[in-house]
Amino acid sequence: MRRIIILSSLIFFIIQTQAQNKKDSQKEVQLQEVKVKASKIINKADGKTLLPTEAQKVSSSNGYDLLNKLSFPTIRVDEVGHTITALGHQGDVQMRINGILASKDDLLALDPKLVKSIDFINNPGVRYGENIAYVINIRTIRNEDGYTLGTDLNNTVTTWHGDNTIYTKINHKKSQFGLTYNSFYRNFKGSRYQEEADYLLNSGAHEFITRRDQDSQSKEFDHNLELQYNLSDSASHLFQATFSTDFNHFPRDFEDRLIHSSDQDYIATIRNHSKQFSPVLDLYFSSHLGGHQNFTANIVGTHLVTRTDNYNDEGSPYTYTVNGKTWSLVSEFIYENRLKPFTLSLGLHQKLKYTRNDYSGDVESLDNMHDAEYYLFGEIKGNIKKAGYVIGCGTNHDYYRQGEYHYNYWLMHPKITFTYPLLKSLNLNYTFEISQHISQVAMISNTQIRKNSMEWTVGNPNLKPTKKTAQQFKITYAHPRLTSELNFTYLRNRNCNLASYSRSDDNQFYYTQKNQHAIDMIYLQNNNTFDLIPEKLSLSFYGGIYRFLNIGDDYRHYLTSYNIGGSVQAYLGNLTITANTDNGWKFMEGETWDHQCSGTYFTFNYQIRNCSISLYWQMPLQKNPKIDYAELVNQYIHKKMVYYNSDLGNMLTIGFSWKIHHGEKYRDIKRKMESKDTQTSIL
Repeated sequence: MRRIIILSSLIFFIIQTQAQNKKDSQKEVQLQEVKVKASKIINKADGKTLLPTEAQKVSSSNGYDLLNKLSFPTIRVDEVGHTITALGHQGDVQMRINGILASKDDLLALDPKLVKSIDFINNPGVRYGENIAYVINIRTIRNEDGYTLGTDLNNTVTTWHGDNTIYTKINHKKSQFGLTYNSFYRNFKGSRYQEEADYLLNSGAHEFITRRDQDSQSKEFDHNLELQYNLSDSASHLFQATFSTDFNHFPRDFEDRLIHSSDQDYIATIRNHSKQFSPVLDLYFSSHLGGHQNFTANIVGTHLVTRTDNYNDEGSPYTYTVNGKTWSLVSEFIYENRLKPFTLSLGLHQKLKYTRNDYSGDVESLDNMHDAEYYLFGEIKGNIKKAGYVIGCGTNHDYYRQGEYHYNYWLMHPKITFTYPLLKSLNLNYTFEISQHISQVAMISNTQIRKNSMEWTVGNPNLKPTKKTAQQFKITYAHPRLTSELNFTYLRNRNCNLASYSRSDDNQFYYTQKNQHAIDMIYLQNNNTFDLIPEKLSLSFYGGIYRFLNIGDDYRHYLTSYNIGGSVQAYLGNLTITANTDNGWKFMEGETWDHQCSGTYFTFNYQIRNCSISLYWQMPLQKNPKIDYAELVNQYIHKKMVYYNSDLGNMLTIGFSWKIHHGEKYRDIKRKMESKDTQTSIL
């Protein structure tokens, strides 16, 4: 909280200083004033809809910039790394634009001025799938005729890091043609990993090993090209075809690590080299069936080709290569009927996937994995007088086969959400949900990989699904200048896929996953947004207390943590200043507790007609910030692990965005789903 007060005071001082300077000097250029109106918030059963102000849209250069200004609680928006993550460790943040599952390039090419509203769904329904904590859907309009040409360039001046995108869209009547190219590069040399490990041997003696990086480098080059065509008639039909290619190359990824053990000191080298190429064809169709009925279909074919070369000489040289190929076909069909008392949604999602991973060298293994999933769901959403409700249920049929191992499961996913307005500005929300899921395919492989001189990672084909029960109570208060939300959540995971460590007769330690008793998680969170100075200065702050109870087959571990953070936004004509800070996120899963460390970010954005110039300042005044700290408290292994990265300390990035438009007519384009497979199933 102290950081938030300091940031607020700093920006308030800037505002007052600028006002005084305007009075004292008649020669100064007067910036054009942007009138700010308070953001409107519409509460719904599964979340809320936000209407961004004109000032927020005009002063934003892309989707990440706009979302950062909206200050979503417990969500961290990284405008340089172009990531959106949930601090609550409750799942992923799913981004959509007009219902479409949006990529990084989509958010970079987004024109904030064309944004109508943003749906923030903090109780995603059964249609969104597994492990989704939040869904953010940005609704826009687009040109009916004319074209859009733009670029978004972000390059760091304190280290080698850049993310640059150019794009164009051409509209003619019912057709739109789009072309996007993105280039990403990174060459970090400041990453350092430190580890203190205590191994309990069979004799009862302890083996102490410390591992400290002396030198490291992580070099990456990514290239993405996307071609898109859509044919739309807003009254009846929409067809969209997208072809994209992703090429990822890690030419140099190494760590020179000082190893100190009871009997010797030496330098171990870890080297990795990998390439991945992924073409994707995405076909989408939507049709208005008359009345209040709609039908949508989406078919996505993906091919992943991967090669990784791995070398580790801790203890003795250990080298292996993986050549992987994956083919997948994902399809989804949804029928919607907006009936008078409620809206009915019925859908079928299916995935067919074949993976072939060939391990050679010191690891000799051939994994042929067949994976199939069929997900049928139904959902109704409506109101009974003042009360709103969302009731849905999904049924999964999951099939997996690898050699002699296979599983065939039927999994249920019911979910109920009720909302009721206690007062005009006060809403009560309750959600009950049961879900079942299995581990990622890589962990159910029977391949084993050596991690260092003492440890191995082993897949477990006998893993069974995890059952999760969640209950959430939420009270929301909405006022023109203040929005506050109090959230109480109780999660219980039964038959969990948790980490398990075992010790062999020759003192080798094996990590795998197996089904264990339960994890209980209790969250109490409060999120607030307040306009300190209307049309000039706003403040968002949040906090929470969390309790974790991990009950394994042979252990019980408990952890209580807290999380605080906030942001400050100042609108000074064409200049926008945004500051974000939080103390990170600390949680415990199984026998490992982890602290994703604090983050502080400043953004300075100046708008000049069609151009936007930005300065991003991350981890200010920190030379070598701690990024993550974790501790393993297993009975056989006790480890303390710290990760630093000087490349991220005092990181300065310059952004330049430029857009031109031609054409004044607009119309909506609505798309409701998209699927893409990115899992390689490699350990």
